[in-house]
Amino acid sequence: AQSAYFLALSENILGRATDAVALKARSAAVCDTYANQAQRSAALLPFTSALSSLCAAATAALVELPFLESLAAVQSVTNIAGQVLLVSIFPTLAALFSGAASVSKARCRVDAEAAKQAACTLALQYGEDEEDPVLRPFRGVLELVRLTLSSTIKDPFRRLFRRFKRRVRRTFRWTRIRKRPGNNGELSPSPT
Repeated sequence: AQSAYFLALSENILGRATDAVALKARSAAVCDTYANQAQRSAALLPFTSALSSLCAAATAALVELPFLESLAAVQSVTNIAGQVLLVSIFPTLAALFSGAASVSKARCRVDAEAAKQAACTLALQYGEDEEDPVLRPFRGVLELVRLTLSSTIKDPFRRLFRRFKRRVRRTFRWTRIRKRPGNNGELSPSPT
């Protein structure tokens, strides 16, 4: 009896340890996933910065071109509108690329924080408190027994009781129809 007790106790502790290892493996996988997402978002940062720099350089080169001076020489509304559009297109693109870089940077921060939180679960010490996420074998066995009893005893009785209740209702409904005054014993459905 004593050896069976210690065997059950050791199996309990081994079950908790196995579940703790599985929980840590899941946390490591989640951490790795978030780290990979952050790395993907970070890969776009240099490209968006380079595009923004290219647009700034293109704006400077465009302003220095003699083509804009020749457009400014002819004073018409279409020339001025064309000049404004031509000069403002590259700064607008540079602002869009800078915004894209900011969004990518924010994604990196969020993913890095999520990876950090997932990594923190790897270092948790699991105790005997209620918030312990590790499996409790005795509670798990009790839950399995409850589910088994529910599916093998409680649910069939419930179904049987429902069938019985339906039959009683049908019988009661037909007897009400037969006893209705003016029916002369004919079977007809009730108007309800």
